[in-house]
Amino acid sequence: MTKAEGGVATLTLNRPKEMNSLDADTARAIVAAVEDFAANADVRVLVVAGEGPVFSGGGDFNWVLTWPNVDAITRRVGADALMGAVQAIYDFPKPSIARVHGAAVGGGVGLMLACDFAIAVSDARFGLTSARNGLLAGIAIPVLIQAVGPRVARQLLMHGGLFDSATALRLGLVDQVVDAGVLDETVATLASELMRGAPSVQTLVKKLITEIDALPHDSRSADILGEHVAHQCVTEEALEGMSAFLEKRQPKWAP
Repeated sequence: MTKAEGGVATLTLNRPKEMNSLDADTARAIVAAVEDFAANADVRVLVVAGEGPVFSGGGDFNWVLTWPNVDAITRRVGADALMGAVQAIYDFPKPSIARVHGAAVGGGVGLMLACDFAIAVSDARFGLTSARNGLLAGIAIPVLIQAVGPRVARQLLMHGGLFDSATALRLGLVDQVVDAGVLDETVATLASELMRGAPSVQTLVKKLITEIDALPHDSRSADILGEHVAHQCVTEEALEGMSAFLEKRQPKWAP
């Protein structure tokens, strides 16, 4: 379920009876929606949310239980679809916010961490529980390592237990914990603040952070950054932003 209003696009996982779990069709729908929002110049911020009692329960066990009856290629296609949903959100070229309530478990943690920001209600629960079900939360691993580092990622994936929002905040899995009554207001406030940033710079930041982080420490990162800094300074948005500052007004892109 998707909507776009006032520059904010909302992608709502809409399988509440299945705890917003993911199967191949759901994963592909996520990818399609994210790509549409990415191509829409009117969309400035993406919010990922869940319908019903939880954000997302991860992989759909009823679907995965059919895998022994299909061939290896079909299983791999299914796994790739799940990975693709997380990657699409991670690669979204504009700011993204996870609106987390109820629970984020397994692959649901992956979807949450694929977003640039995560805001959770104080009574939410989290867990990388797959090991306790004999499974691997593979779609969460890349973004989990980036969020908490390899050591804590190993601990969470091997332990498999649930934990509360305070622990998630301490570990760096979420950025804010709020009461349920102000969750939507907090998300909307952050989205509005993000829309004060120049769109081209935000897109460039997301691209460069990923690119630079992947380079070895003795690489030419300074050369790459210098080139982009020099180019960005003469773009239309840079000139508009500097003029707005000097003229004591908001730039054209700001709400």
